[in-house]
Amino acid sequence: MATTPEIQALSQLKAQQLGIATEAILQSTIQFYWYNGDDRFEALGSGVLLTIDNRYFVATAAHVMKGATSNTYVVLGDYEVKLAGKWCSTKPTVIDLAVLELSDAPQIAELQQAHQFLVLGDLSLRQKTLTGNYLLVGYPATKTKVYGGAVHPKPYFLQAPEATDFNLASKGLQRAAHLVLNATGLVVSATNPDPHLTPDLEGISGGGVWDTGNYLRHDPAQEKKLAGIITEEVNSGRGRQRHLLVTRTAVLLEFMRQAFGLSVSASTTIKTRQSRVVAL
Repeated sequence: MATTPEIQALSQLKAQQLGIATEAILQSTIQFYWYNGDDRFEALGSGVLLTIDNRYFVATAAHVMKGATSNTYVVLGDYEVKLAGKWCSTKPTVIDLAVLELSDAPQIAELQQAHQFLVLGDLSLRQKTLTGNYLLVGYPATKTKVYGGAVHPKPYFLQAPEATDFNLASKGLQRAAHLVLNATGLVVSATNPDPHLTPDLEGISGGGVWDTGNYLRHDPAQEKKLAGIITEEVNSGRGRQRHLLVTRTAVLLEFMRQAFGLSVSASTTIKTRQSRVVAL
């Protein structure tokens, strides 16, 4: 079936508006690197920057940092930086969150020059306020290259609908704490509005899933809200079905409140105990 001018114009508008949203999201998204067992510098995962109570944090997935918290770097400009601070994490098999509280003031100032820290108003904490227009942003390891003495990251942006039929109970998870996105089959990204297969998303864990609201009618850079942290890709049906597990932002904030003693209100819907999540 031929594409009509109206459909083509809408696709172009969506790509343009999503491009604005992703540019804003990338200001708060970082990529982690490490020196592996062969002493090679390579991509490790993604993370999101937040500031709460005038304190500064980096949120990611626990399995991204497993065994690598003492050997993890970010790249600022043309040099690598080992982030200073205190890590707190859950058990990856349950909640799969890790948060670093940054402790070095000059380093925080450097990050603020290159990035933008999210504030509480940028977080979506209630399921009822979500519009379902989800956009995930992260750095797949397969798209990041290290050559010529420099790192060449290539972020990936993907629109994905919620998979409401996914059996969360089979994995010991709850819908109040977790969101599941459907990445099966053909998808559309911010940079490629034509339907295409998703790439290998290894390394995108720890990045954010964003609810973009009414991005077609309003400012997409202002509409976007952090809905959760990407924690796992699940393949089933011999790889024919692909889903992305996301830990909701309400869980992230409650975990941070308890782990770091933040002066934010305790969640009335989520209770965390480091290794488990209970919906109230």
